[in-house]
Amino acid sequence: MRILFATEAHDRVSTLLNAPNYARLGDIDGVHIDFYNHNYAEYDVVLFMGYDPHVSEARKIKPELKIGVIDPRPTMVNTILNADFVIANGLEMQDWLSEYFTKIFIYPIYPYLKASPKEHQEHKPLIIGYHGNKVHLLASKPHVTGALDALAEEYPFEFWAIYDIRSLGKIPFNLFSSKKIKVRFIQWEEDVYEKVLSQVDIGIVPNLIPLIDEAKVKEQVKALFPSLLQPHETDYLFRFKNTTNPGRIYVFSQLGIPVVAGMAPSAAQAIQHGVSGYLAVGTGAWYGALRRLANSPELRSEMGKRLYIDFCTHRNPEVLNRKLFDFINTLESNRLSEGVERDIG
Repeated sequence: MRILFATEAHDRVSTLLNAPNYARLGDIDGVHIDFYNHNYAEYDVVLFMGYDPHVSEARKIKPELKIGVIDPRPTMVNTILNADFVIANGLEMQDWLSEYFTKIFIYPIYPYLKASPKEHQEHKPLIIGYHGNKVHLLASKPHVTGALDALAEEYPFEFWAIYDIRSLGKIPFNLFSSKKIKVRFIQWEEDVYEKVLSQVDIGIVPNLIPLIDEAKVKEQVKALFPSLLQPHETDYLFRFKNTTNPGRIYVFSQLGIPVVAGMAPSAAQAIQHGVSGYLAVGTGAWYGALRRLANSPELRSEMGKRLYIDFCTHRNPEVLNRKLFDFINTLESNRLSEGVERDIG
């Protein structure tokens, strides 16, 4: 099987994270993979990144080519319906793409690290760490930051936040009310995970977007068949992106660092609550989980090792690539999406 990984956007973060993992497809017997050319006729399979998928061009050149699109963007869906399959980075994206495609493979996006799991020890101050984009960091206020404010009253810690500061700019407000929290903002670089993030004791993965006036939204929702649906003020309202995925968790997994994450579907798939980490929504749940981990290096070590073992067993590129190879082999080439073609604007 000859595979081409194709995009003109060589330097985009998604490409930088995905390409090294897909390159390991070449470790499978009978598979050869190339990168960044347009010689579609020379290949059996082409994988386009979702921001520049030349599906129609490739199909014209070689009609029997098996074409996949990695992480399609919403604005591109109508241009890729002639692809044979799509690759989603998580359950959330798979659900959305199911409106248009039946052949979907889940392949999370994360950097593959050469690191050993952290040996957790008792020390102060602890380091609680974040890595990701600026949006999720901003969205950690107020539920997550409120929990950290409360924790700072009884346990000394530093908060390290890693993101692309050069491109996205600084946080426009103070994340925390407490003056006891020392905050360190760190520029994202390709080697930042092993050099910096590996020093973190507890990882946080906020992924839910807060609602401005949740009570008001619940009142509006209540108006829809109230006698049948029996709405209550304690009902959950979750808002998260369709690109939500477990990739940020898997970075901590490879480092053996326990995680507290927002209760999004992908996070619930990556973390066994109370066994390999914690899931939380409200400030109280975030505080309780962080406090338990802060108080016990033994618990941090146990949960970190369970995350590490789960990643090595089920989530590493070797396992994913073998499953992707088998998935592609089951496909018939040149099959239009069996979903309903529609105009999404």
